[in-house]
Amino acid sequence: MRRTDEHADPMTGSRLAFARALHANRSMLADAVGERLTHEPGRGAALIVRTLVTAMAKAVETADPQVIVHWAHMARGAHCRSDVSDAIVSVCNAAIELSRLHEDAGTLLCLIEIIKVKAQEALMLRGGDPVAKEDRATIEAVLAMLRARDEATCVHSRATGMWCRRLAETLGLSGSMSDRIVLAGVLHDVGKIATPDEILLKAGPLNADEWATMRQHAVFGAEILADIPSLAQYAAIVRSHHERFDGTGYPDGLAGEAILFEARVIAVADAFHAMISDRPYRTALSFGNALAVLREGSGTQWDTEVVAAMVTTAAAARNRSADASITPAPPTNEISVSAVPLTG
Repeated sequence: MRRTDEHADPMTGSRLAFARALHANRSMLADAVGERLTHEPGRGAALIVRTLVTAMAKAVETADPQVIVHWAHMARGAHCRSDVSDAIVSVCNAAIELSRLHEDAGTLLCLIEIIKVKAQEALMLRGGDPVAKEDRATIEAVLAMLRARDEATCVHSRATGMWCRRLAETLGLSGSMSDRIVLAGVLHDVGKIATPDEILLKAGPLNADEWATMRQHAVFGAEILADIPSLAQYAAIVRSHHERFDGTGYPDGLAGEAILFEARVIAVADAFHAMISDRPYRTALSFGNALAVLREGSGTQWDTEVVAAMVTTAAAARNRSADASITPAPPTNEISVSAVPLTG
């Protein structure tokens, strides 16, 4: 007779022991998921975790990623797709940490990664497109208007979205929060559509009166977005992206956590890309010099946590560059709304 318990095969036994550990650590896994879900707090998160942990344990025990794939399809019928994705990622990441305590950690790590990838592919979030086609078209139309006014501002807007994506990854934000920050980052300067040409396109530094007019772009941007139903959710973020952590920013003089977190992330991405880009009245700063400015303003102009994340993010980007002082503008389509991966 064929034995089916954990003594029949060492690896089967290891998977079975790990499956039991997943059940035993359900509370820890619930906490990991609950911290990341934006639409399913409290009881909703607990319901997701109860069924997901059971499916994860079965998938590990049988070495069959399809168990999680089937769970994902069923969960998608009752929960927000980004929250289903975030739940899978959170439980897998927590499971990875738990697996390091087991004898066959390497094999378990590989299996969990396969489970995570297969589930994400099933949800069409890996390289997928959670933004509705009509909303995407609206965003591109708004950017086309901005491009018609000033190509450089449009390129900066797309690049800010790119840095927002990298920052969100460093900060470990959920997929839905990351998408929200990226799209608000792409739209953050849309109010410059209403800025007079003599100020928007001025080759030199602005005087005090011109700066007062330029600063209205945050208000104009919020008003433009508020009038577009599919983009209205980004209006408050765009309005606040020039608020300062110490309360001396504009337009509302908000301080600290009174400033939307999304706006605090965009503020750092916006400032960093502006500093590493050439302007008519100055040359681009190196990554190092730009980061020095961010550090100097950490806790006063910018959120300390976000600045720290940008230091990490920029260091990783600099390590991929042959020369940290050369920071060419990304191709226009690098952060196009149709090309950028919008999942976390």
